[in-house]
Amino acid sequence: MALANHIHREDSGRYHARLRVPKDLIEVIGKRELWKACNTTDPETAKDEKARIVAEWRAWFKELRQRRAATDHDLERVTYDFYRSEVDQHRQERAAWPTQAEVMADAREYAAAVESGAVPADDFAPVAEIVAKRDAAADSRFNRECQMTEARKHLATGETGLIEWAADDIIRREGFTIEKGSPAYRDLCHRLQRAQLAALEQAAEMDKGNFSAKPTDELIKPPAGEREVVYALPGESIMELYDQFCRENPGGISLDTQDANRKIVKRFAEFVGEASPVTVITKAAVRDWKKALFAWPVKAAEIKQFKGMDFREVLKANEEVGKPPISEKTINKYLSAMGGFCEWLRGNDYIDGDPLDGLYLRLDKDEQTRFPYTTDQLKVIFTSPVFTGARSNEDDRLPGNFRINDWRRWIPLIGLFTGARLGEIAQLYVADVRQQDGQWIFHITRETARDGDVKKTTKTKGSQRVVPVHPELIKCGFLEYLADVTKRGEKRLFPEIKPDARGQMSGYPSRWYGRYVTHIGVKDDKSVNFHSFRHGLADALRQAGYLNDQFKCLFGHTGATVTGRYGILPEGELKMRVAMMEAVSFPGLDLSHLYS
Repeated sequence: MALANHIHREDSGRYHARLRVPKDLIEVIGKRELWKACNTTDPETAKDEKARIVAEWRAWFKELRQRRAATDHDLERVTYDFYRSEVDQHRQERAAWPTQAEVMADAREYAAAVESGAVPADDFAPVAEIVAKRDAAADSRFNRECQMTEARKHLATGETGLIEWAADDIIRREGFTIEKGSPAYRDLCHRLQRAQLAALEQAAEMDKGNFSAKPTDELIKPPAGEREVVYALPGESIMELYDQFCRENPGGISLDTQDANRKIVKRFAEFVGEASPVTVITKAAVRDWKKALFAWPVKAAEIKQFKGMDFREVLKANEEVGKPPISEKTINKYLSAMGGFCEWLRGNDYIDGDPLDGLYLRLDKDEQTRFPYTTDQLKVIFTSPVFTGARSNEDDRLPGNFRINDWRRWIPLIGLFTGARLGEIAQLYVADVRQQDGQWIFHITRETARDGDVKKTTKTKGSQRVVPVHPELIKCGFLEYLADVTKRGEKRLFPEIKPDARGQMSGYPSRWYGRYVTHIGVKDDKSVNFHSFRHGLADALRQAGYLNDQFKCLFGHTGATVTGRYGILPEGELKMRVAMMEAVSFPGLDLSHLYS
């Protein structure tokens, strides 16, 4: 058959697919024409097989055109990155070695078990485990010596079999136009072998207690314009010291905030090198990280395409994914997460100076990004099925005759008349709603019952506060709800709410609320959401004639006080807060249909 049909029949009757290589790819592929056996003598089968093979070749051509040649800078970078990853792997392996104290403890435990008869004296499996733990460090050293011997042998003879897995992964990840078996491929393997050997030699120096040694191979160096990685002493890397900072917790911040900040600090550590000592946290390093943050995608941790990637890999991947970057306000939040840690490092003489000084972005503090609900939006919320009757307990978005009387009804109402955050309301105990001097109050506090229950949190210590129960909540039947929960012997005001995987009470209610208001036609985005109740109460207090300084105590915007912790107010101050709350109204919003 003719070449135009991309098929060739041999004298034996067998067919081959055949295709000319495009001119722009001849140098990349190293051939002018491609051949592949169709493995058949039947012409119809050969046509089908030929079509499949040619389609694969053309898809390959398209992929090659999207790839790029590796520059000298690229080769320097991937070689040095591979060296760093190998050294990090050795460090992690070293950190996992059992200590002598742990081995001795296991030995004593085994001896006691044998003596008590719990373990048969002829059962030597536990002994083998103890010996393996004891010899873990020595075995690792021996394995590394064998690897170094083999690596030097392969470098001397030009063998690449043991390192091709790394070269193939880099070519795929970077999109290099390097074909397997080509001189460029062997050159990349040679570089990676030298990097692997340098990492093994570095680990051997660590075995001797030398953690400051640098690679002697002149090939193993950071590419032009990048800093050389310095490795921290055991226990003094950025993340190890951050964990120590959290254990000391000098600012008394909540565990949830610690966890959130830890993710941010880890992103910085990925940027400068996770194995680096904290001395790399300089003003220049933070400045460069801040510059990179302008391209950091919103909610990167939740995006499937970025799963398993470090900071720099996410930035590169997002060039294709195209997710929008975080706001300048969020960039300042990231810098702030580093700020508290750096202050602790400075106080403990790990670093000098303030690396964050002058680096925060100047934002317009008067620019409002979140707004209160409009009267129309409030009407839609409080005349929706959860408040007027739903089809069923499970189907709460459609109208019906089923009366819902749990957290779905009360959390929005309490938010409207207290300005409390959703998480603060969701975690309330029954005991947090009580009478003082004849007045019902909410006590928003971190204090937790002594029964090992889920720990409560507030944004800051100063967020602990006392807020009077608004008369409208009482008219809507809140005290009857409270009495019912109390009668059932519940400890929590909303016992149906369970902590999520992070231990937070707000997780499920927050997701439910966002979906619910969106379904009923109230926008739920950055401009209006549950926090809009808080803004709405502040506006209502201003409309009632009160100044911000007068009502900030109701929002937890004052410093931490004993009153906030224990919830006991002087009678005069309580009366003042009651007067402010009673002055709150939302003109145009009629809740009489909710009265009990």
